[in-house]
Amino acid sequence: MSDPHKNLLSFKNAKKAMLCSINHINKTEIKNLKDCEDRILAKDIFSEIHVPEFDNSAVDGFGFINSNEIERELEIIGESRPGKPFLKKIKKNQAIKIYTGAYILRDITRVNTVCMEEDCFSDGKKVRITRKFKTGNNIRIKGEDVKKKQRIFLTGRKIRSMDLAQLSSIGVKKIKVFKKIRVGIFSSGDELCEFLKKSKYEIYDANKLVLVSLFKKIGCEVNDLGIIKDNYSETKKLILNKIKSLDVIITSGGISKSKTDKIGKFFENNAQIKFWRLSIKPGRPFAFGKIKNTPFIGLPGNPVAAIITFFMLVIDYIKVLSGLKEKQTIERILPCDFEMKKRKGRTEWLRGMIIKKKNLYFLTKFSSTGSGIISSISQSHGIIELDEKKEYIKKGTLLKFYRYEDMLN
Repeated sequence: MSDPHKNLLSFKNAKKAMLCSINHINKTEIKNLKDCEDRILAKDIFSEIHVPEFDNSAVDGFGFINSNEIERELEIIGESRPGKPFLKKIKKNQAIKIYTGAYILRDITRVNTVCMEEDCFSDGKKVRITRKFKTGNNIRIKGEDVKKKQRIFLTGRKIRSMDLAQLSSIGVKKIKVFKKIRVGIFSSGDELCEFLKKSKYEIYDANKLVLVSLFKKIGCEVNDLGIIKDNYSETKKLILNKIKSLDVIITSGGISKSKTDKIGKFFENNAQIKFWRLSIKPGRPFAFGKIKNTPFIGLPGNPVAAIITFFMLVIDYIKVLSGLKEKQTIERILPCDFEMKKRKGRTEWLRGMIIKKKNLYFLTKFSSTGSGIISSISQSHGIIELDEKKEYIKKGTLLKFYRYEDMLN
């Protein structure tokens, strides 16, 4: 009997084909900095200023001209505050009260060292210093954080919360980012129903809500197209009407090649299909191609398979299409605490968790491995990958593990 998986496209080749099909990145727009968290930079950012712009004090204390004396008493002749610098020359026997962030204009004042309040004694008129200090102590140097004309971030970077602080510090108010990918999502199947509309023999649509949420988490603008019954003309009308306003079309279900799946028939007649089935488990009925130059992705109807293939095949494709150039999938490699057989030549994915045994970390698989066990997704930490070359997994085998949260960031 022939192997039904022999001529199916492998996971690695399918993912490569999807990424290689991207021949353009989305359009750009200018956004206010406050609206740019999690957006993708469309232009390198350079600083137009030094940060800090001037030497300044790192602490509250006293500024003076350093010397080799171990103990000295200095007259306090003024103070320097943030925004109100001291602008007179001081002598070797003088000091100024200085506050954190206050400018130190060395060329004018000659101050070259700052003693922290806790390291000296002061009565408000004089300050007594009782130990040696290195010249430049407690002074932040002009440009020590960022230099003028320095490149701060490269095109393709995802702007994170911490980045907003640095961009604010160099005076950036607006930046050019890639527009969000517009994704249209619909589910297919005569047996599916929306919430609150269930009849006796229908089932709730478990896919669309989670897919809408996941696509939003990776930065997409999502258009919920509802549920399409297995009707060829209805499918054609909806997709061809919506395609002009979308960057990617996503369907879950209806893409097998059975006679009842009219969605699959529509794609077969109207799309340039790159591949239809893959040598993977779960998720063998996974389709990818283009309709009038708009990419479409056909996810399996099985909820577990739809979610797993979203994580393992779709996320990186969408991120690259969005303009992201940073490393995509982040995997951890850990020994497993189980053993099992698998089909050689097929990539398999298990829902799993990281557990701790005797101060060591292991991967363990969810107790029920069936692709219909939806609870295995919500109760697991991520996905364990079993390479296509393996036929038997022994305890202690090092396996790749992909945490859901890592992949969504």
